[in-house]
Amino acid sequence: MTFDSESLPLELVARRLKALADASRLAVLGRLCDGEKCVTELVEETGLGQANVSKHLHILLGEGFVLARRYRRNVFYRLPNGMSEEICAIICRSIREKAADEKRALARYLKRTPARKAG
Repeated sequence: MTFDSESLPLELVARRLKALADASRLAVLGRLCDGEKCVTELVEETGLGQANVSKHLHILLGEGFVLARRYRRNVFYRLPNGMSEEICAIICRSIREKAADEKRALARYLKRTPARKAG
């Protein structure tokens, strides 16, 4: 699959990516990878405040990264068909690959650079 900037309004793509560009929202998504949860559970599991979790869920819901269903007095949130989980996996994999590349580059640099004597 390729990125088709001709048929996708780039502002919409940027807005969706911006929704993922927050550590707290990624923490909420990560907790939802374990299954459907209500705000109270997400507050307990993430350590974020209730208002903060609700704000992040509102953004994620608006961009389609989570789905919500009401049951009595609670609203339960879940990932839609693994899409958000796939996105998080791709991002985490790219971070690990970049870190491994940087580690290899540092090792090559240290091999070429003579050790300096202290003193």
